[in-house]
Amino acid sequence: MFDVIAFLVQEYRDFSACPGPDDLARKLAAVGFEDDVIHDALDWLSSLLAQGAVPEVLAESRLPRILTQEEREGLPLEVQDFVLFLDRVAAVNNVQREQILDRLMDVPPDERSLDAARLTVLAVLWRHAAEVDALIAEELMVAIDGPMPLQ
Repeated sequence: MFDVIAFLVQEYRDFSACPGPDDLARKLAAVGFEDDVIHDALDWLSSLLAQGAVPEVLAESRLPRILTQEEREGLPLEVQDFVLFLDRVAAVNNVQREQILDRLMDVPPDERSLDAARLTVLAVLWRHAAEVDALIAEELMVAIDGPMPLQ
């Protein structure tokens, strides 16, 4: 599923340029993605799009986020640290952070990796057309491009 997300982020730099679900499914099938992977990815993206507004108090809160017991038990420690780091350095806002955590918790437990977290963050920021600091963007793109070689 995350291969599809990576493809979409690369193919459609602007989320609003992404075609509707039916056209998108046909395009993804044409480039070689399997139907079940396409279906899972489109469902996952649909859930991201369907997330409603968060309470204003959450959107404006400056308090640190404490993970729920379910999140602590369900997300690998490196994923927890990564999401909370992005929150701490204001690379994501409160709404985006909550969407990231929600989407990660919707992924099967065996797929909740650091690369999955990076791609989830990319998808959420892509959906919000958010500007991203260059160093943060480089860290997120590791999930697609792999680590940059040292020269």
